[in-house]
Amino acid sequence: MFKRQAQTPTSSASIAQAGMARSTKDWSKTTTSKPLEYGLASKGDTRLADYSNQESFFHTIQTRYLAHIGSFPSVPALDEQLAALSIASNNTYTPPSSASTSQPSTPHPDLTTLQNILMDMRKLREGLLASNRLDDFAKSVYIFITRAAILLSHPESYFPSIRHLLYVLHLQNPLSNPEINELAGYLMLHLACSTNSYHDAYEVRQKFKIRDHRVDMAIRALVAGDYWLFWSMKKSVDGYKSKIMDRAVKDVRKHALKCVGSAYHTVDVEFLEGCTGREWGVLKDEFGIAWEEDAGKIIIRKRPEAKGKTLAVRKEEKREIKKEPVEPTPKPTKVDPAPKPKAAAPSGLAASRWATPRTESGRQKDDWTQWG
Repeated sequence: MFKRQAQTPTSSASIAQAGMARSTKDWSKTTTSKPLEYGLASKGDTRLADYSNQESFFHTIQTRYLAHIGSFPSVPALDEQLAALSIASNNTYTPPSSASTSQPSTPHPDLTTLQNILMDMRKLREGLLASNRLDDFAKSVYIFITRAAILLSHPESYFPSIRHLLYVLHLQNPLSNPEINELAGYLMLHLACSTNSYHDAYEVRQKFKIRDHRVDMAIRALVAGDYWLFWSMKKSVDGYKSKIMDRAVKDVRKHALKCVGSAYHTVDVEFLEGCTGREWGVLKDEFGIAWEEDAGKIIIRKRPEAKGKTLAVRKEEKREIKKEPVEPTPKPTKVDPAPKPKAAAPSGLAASRWATPRTESGRQKDDWTQWG
């Protein structure tokens, strides 16, 4: 009457075996370096305008970013990949001279993971803009993107994030004072180091009342061309600000080389490396410098040897030549004529211009009444 139903395993071993048969798929392959299947809101994909999708997508980005950063065995290896990413992004940042050249060379860095993370950050930013979300979650997302993009040397990501935080979100959901100081300091350094917009940098400082001595001194060093102050401030600021200042390093080195080349004939190698913040061998290859090195000295220009020899020969010839003394010709003496006796100066009425000369014969006639 009734059809026989399929028998189901009842023992624990059979249940485990059946479960293993159903879960043979490797779920770890789903978290690959490929970007998630979300599009840009500017291209018409509005799925990231939903709040729940934004929160889950942000959690995925954080997980992938931290897992990738923590997968490097050492900090120099991570710095090498970040430098390679900045060069691939057509940035002006130059990788630091690796002090670990004696260490085994790392393989060619794979930049696809970081590039995909940056693309996902852009998708999330456009989703937040499309939904006009200005709550605490949006604040945390923009701050995270700002810091991560600064370490990745990607101004296309951190510059719009900083501006949105300071000029849009801060008006609706005010930032705290430490957050304002941090973000405004990033913006000031970016304007000064990347675009040489010193006026805009000081305008940001005045608008948000920033009081950061290190940032002020770094911008002052760029304005005045003080490369010694620039290197000192770069060592004293935190990692994020130092990463932004890397964008002005090449121009500062070039300025330092021009100053040293116009002021010195020879300098010590250590002095030049201190002025430029780069080893002499790497510096010579980077800028194509034709200066020569000799026993720890860098010869910028040589003094002409031929002119020095001729001057010495001429001086010796002048010493050998003996000139006969010539008697000076006597000068004719001038005879001064005898001085003429001077008449005594008249006094009284005779000294005035109305008086008439007196004679002995006419003394009696001179009377004051005749003038009256």
